[in-house]
Amino acid sequence: MSMYALLRNHPTPRMADIEEAFQGNLCRCTGYRPILEGYKTFTKERKCCGGKGKDNGCCMTNGVKTKGNTDEENVNSLCKDQSSQQLRFRGERVLWLQPASLDQLLELKTQYPNAKMVVGNTEVGIEMKFKNLLYPVILAPAYIPELNTIQHTDEGIVFGASCSLTLLGDVLKAALVKLPSYQTEVFTAVLEQLRWFAGLQIRNVAAIGGNIMTASPISDLNPVFMAAGCKLTLMSKGGERVVVMDEKFFPGYRRTILTPEEVLLCVLIPYTKKGQYFAAYKQSPRREDDISIVTSGMSVTFAEGSTVVKHLALSYGGMAATTVMAKNTASRLLGKQWGEELLQDACSSLAEEMTLHPSAPGGMVTYRRTLTLSLFYKFYLTVQQKLASEVRNIIIIFIHNTLLLVSRTV
Repeated sequence: MSMYALLRNHPTPRMADIEEAFQGNLCRCTGYRPILEGYKTFTKERKCCGGKGKDNGCCMTNGVKTKGNTDEENVNSLCKDQSSQQLRFRGERVLWLQPASLDQLLELKTQYPNAKMVVGNTEVGIEMKFKNLLYPVILAPAYIPELNTIQHTDEGIVFGASCSLTLLGDVLKAALVKLPSYQTEVFTAVLEQLRWFAGLQIRNVAAIGGNIMTASPISDLNPVFMAAGCKLTLMSKGGERVVVMDEKFFPGYRRTILTPEEVLLCVLIPYTKKGQYFAAYKQSPRREDDISIVTSGMSVTFAEGSTVVKHLALSYGGMAATTVMAKNTASRLLGKQWGEELLQDACSSLAEEMTLHPSAPGGMVTYRRTLTLSLFYKFYLTVQQKLASEVRNIIIIFIHNTLLLVSRTV
């Protein structure tokens, strides 16, 4: 089914697309290497299996057209009809409500302030099934138009809270092509985190708003959003307000600053500016489809025409009951030159600031503390490489222009 879905969406995929499509297929007891090898015949890199068909031709060409009607129009129309309806299901213990408009959602949130909101149900479903948690009232706002909008503004790109992570990735990939690279540092970091975020099946239904509001201390994306200073639009019947996602947004374990009547309407992911560099990192037991041990989002902005730190944001997940900012370290490094001395100061400061109790949940205390330093070191090297690349490009342009001027003079 994973391969069928991929071919329906991308008839000639790359091998990398096939490997990504199988991220969520966790049971590998049959050995996936021969399976992946077999699917190579569908890829751009290898269109034929090697002349093993009739008359030494391609085995994929037999002159018979594929039969079968998927009846996509009827399926799509059914989904459309369902999404525009207000639905109400009452069970023995749970009341499930699907509002059809934003006004209905706000009214229901006022009526049931403690109701749980679900879109992809990737978190709440697990809590109810495996942790035996009970939520008497559940609101499903997945199809509300205002929560599914995407807007390109002067500050960045605004995503409705119900937009899926797959859609988030597709929009950001398109932005990388259209925009100059200096504006898309945050977008690139988000895409890097999404690459290792669960599997494709989960990303297809999980929502950006749900990932934020779950307030997990080991979230893959919240450290990125916090370091980037993403703006969140919150709404209730009393009106709306805009808050910056900073160190105050998560006041405690699995809690946010939203009032019980408020809902998250949309998220603004900002463009980066010239002189700003951004990166995100995740360390987990397994590279794909696994929860994180420590995650981080890091941003540095230099004063114009120099490598003196003007602004620095270091955000970590997995180092406390909430996503945290290394405020003391960031303040200590302001005004310093980006170099070896700054690296030493940063490591010393992070070792003092990012502490964990020996009995902290999750264990691996020494390893997690070490990761805070090693991830910053990785960020330091990343920025150094980008700075060196920019200098190299300037030199190449200068030499080219000089040679062009000399040739014209001669």
